[in-house]
Amino acid sequence: MTIRRLLCLTLAVLTCTISALALEPPALREEIYGLEAVLYCAETGQTLYEKDADVPAPPASVTKLMTALVVLEHEPDLSKTTTVSESAVDIERDSTNIALTPGEQVTLEQMLCATLINSANDAANVLAEAVGGTQEEFARMMNDRAYELGCTGSHFENAHGLDADGHVMTARDVARIAAALLEDDRFVEISGKLVYTMEPTNKQPEARTWYTKQRMLRADSAFYNRYVIAGKNGYTTKAQHTQCTIARKDGMTLIAVSMGSSDNMYYPWRDMRTLFALGLDNYRLVTLTGEQTAALAGQAGVTGVDPAACAPVPVVVPVEAGVDNLSLSETADPAGIRTIRLTLAGETVDLAPMPFALAPDAELVLKTEAEGPSAAPSAADAAPQKLSFDPTKIDWMKVFYGALAVVAACILGFLFLLIRSILRVHRSRKEHAARRRAAAAERARQTPSAEDRFAVGGRDPVAEARALLDGEPEDAEP
Repeated sequence: MTIRRLLCLTLAVLTCTISALALEPPALREEIYGLEAVLYCAETGQTLYEKDADVPAPPASVTKLMTALVVLEHEPDLSKTTTVSESAVDIERDSTNIALTPGEQVTLEQMLCATLINSANDAANVLAEAVGGTQEEFARMMNDRAYELGCTGSHFENAHGLDADGHVMTARDVARIAAALLEDDRFVEISGKLVYTMEPTNKQPEARTWYTKQRMLRADSAFYNRYVIAGKNGYTTKAQHTQCTIARKDGMTLIAVSMGSSDNMYYPWRDMRTLFALGLDNYRLVTLTGEQTAALAGQAGVTGVDPAACAPVPVVVPVEAGVDNLSLSETADPAGIRTIRLTLAGETVDLAPMPFALAPDAELVLKTEAEGPSAAPSAADAAPQKLSFDPTKIDWMKVFYGALAVVAACILGFLFLLIRSILRVHRSRKEHAARRRAAAAERARQTPSAEDRFAVGGRDPVAEARALLDGEPEDAEP
């Protein structure tokens, strides 16, 4: 290969690499081990990553997120006391529990801490009976609330999550429920605790202490993430490992869910690490002000929109994008809702719908007419939206390092070819020299020496001549 051809090949590879890097969307650092997974933004309802996110699957103790939601929404006072019943402690003997005793007096806060931190199944049953009257009625309340949130792929048979026929959740539904939970600060306060001690009760003279099972909350864990604020894990033989973790950075709250990972207890934590690396490193939250929303509306052909009537609109974009990269669709759906779009590197993708319709010279209306005029809905009530595909990402540092790697590879390839060529020449010269030496040796073997050329009949004429000069033949007897 000539130097010219090598340089041309290097330039072609470098050009292709830079083009690929410029068009490459954010990628996962590691495979996702869960059979179902999702990365979801609580503020906007956008899905940044999904893997069979709408497939119903056994959720194990991640169920307790819905248990906590129903309890928190129905009980403003967690200091209320309730009595543990026989039916509440009637659970599988080897399942997680805090050894509650029938007749024991406990508070709802203690039971909620035991449910979310220790994942105690008996505590979840106590909450179900305290709020719903019976465990069956509480399960009905869970299903009703799930339907209200749009969780059509989930169905609950109990409050604790132990395997039961028909007890399923989808990864996206888990994220929706977690987003609704974030509306209540008490959830993060309890779920984010590293340790909790339950004081002695009328039936238990000793205090009970529980430590968080959320590895990403613990600074001594290899999976620690300083942005993580809460989470819930689960495991049953049927469900395998399930995990929901919540992280918040610069106002953007991401919910990562992994369900159905098996063979390794660390797989769900690796999934959380991978999903948060994707979301926290590659995306950020921007908020459209009323003026910006009105300006975008004008660009889309909607004039007369009052900026003061426009509520702030959060939207997740790639880290290198901003409001200048956003636009609104020129057409609206039947409810008058327009789509927020992102244009980057020559490509345009749909991010999310506006949370309200843009009505010129009139009051802004919500997405659903039945709700009437109002401000933007909460994250829990807004219909979750999904990116049609990941926004194109241009990370010039990646481009630089990628190009540097290609150049280094080409230089190494050139050096390899050069060294191989030198070695080939050196080896050829050695072989040629060896052949010459062999040929010279063969000629020397076939050519008679000077003495051989003068030797005749076994006699040496030179010796005989010398003997004659001395006066007698060389072989004469004395």
